[in-house]
Amino acid sequence: MTHRLAGLLVVLLTGVSGSFAAEFTPGETATILSHGPWPPVFQAESTNRVSGDDRAIRFGEALFRDPRLSTDGSMACSDCHRPDLAFSDGLPTPTGRAEITRNTPATLNLAGRRWFGWDGASDSLWAASIRPILNAAEMNNTVEGVAATVRGNPDLRDGYRRSFGVLPDQVAADRLLADIGKALAAWQETQMTERTGFDDFRDALARGDTAVMARYPEPAQRGLKLFVGKGRCSLCHYGPAFSNGEFADVGVPFFIPGGVDRGRYGGIRALQENPFSRTGSHSDDRSPQAQHQTRQVRLLHRNFGEFRVPSLRAIARTAPYMHDGSLARLEDVIDHYSELDESRLHVDGERILRPLHLTASEKADLLAFLRKL
Repeated sequence: MTHRLAGLLVVLLTGVSGSFAAEFTPGETATILSHGPWPPVFQAESTNRVSGDDRAIRFGEALFRDPRLSTDGSMACSDCHRPDLAFSDGLPTPTGRAEITRNTPATLNLAGRRWFGWDGASDSLWAASIRPILNAAEMNNTVEGVAATVRGNPDLRDGYRRSFGVLPDQVAADRLLADIGKALAAWQETQMTERTGFDDFRDALARGDTAVMARYPEPAQRGLKLFVGKGRCSLCHYGPAFSNGEFADVGVPFFIPGGVDRGRYGGIRALQENPFSRTGSHSDDRSPQAQHQTRQVRLLHRNFGEFRVPSLRAIARTAPYMHDGSLARLEDVIDHYSELDESRLHVDGERILRPLHLTASEKADLLAFLRKL
């Protein structure tokens, strides 16, 4: 939106008595518009040859709910990523075969991301889908174990053949596992959150439709102004998904029993050693463009204790919060940033964060906005 149109918007807003609780500057208006449109246009993932394929999507959905992918048939992806909890589990940290120290992220709005997991140890959704299958603390399977399961069960053999055009007996075990990850990814890409009142407000703002804008609750309007203005939340939570897709130190302790969680630092090391990355032989797009983001990653001291900036869409349904699940409510998250302890921030970090010192009414407005996403 141009500055002229944004100025006209202010005139329109102030001319409607009682309908609008916030006036937006041209800069704030531009930021609000950058949070859409929603949903985004789907683009197939080039390193996954079955991305967007209906047969693979159906197979992936069945696999997501199938406990046979675990070593003893006792755990499915859907046990921790529950549809009734926005594909998270509602726990601070999940209960697995061993202690897990990170919160279960919601598997929603994953299409188009650059990095996956709290530490970004995976550079594609299909690689991220393989990780819990092989993790000893989660599904605890092996490359050979997954291959034997798929080859030995008629329904899985048929689902694989329909999706990939060959029988699982005809491919090596590691390729078969990569393909299972790709089918899982094909389905997960389809799991997008619905449009919200914010999207209606944003689209109405884009076309100057004050009648539709006036339907957005006034506390949420004020909270939106805080989000893009005083709070500077959009510095990290920007774009249609309300996330820059990168990593940050936000002052949450990274100590775990017996040690520390290295966060992005450990994730980069794991990525560089991962045979299922975009730079490996299992990628379906070996072009320099497809590999660029992974090859450009550099390990820096500041990455220690950084964690992924999560999407804020459906945030009200994915409690508890932060990488360790240490903040139980959205109110606690707002308090964390309002009274931020700057001494906990990494000395090598970007120093974007500062205490917001929000009033009680500002906290209530920001909460109203977040609950509407």
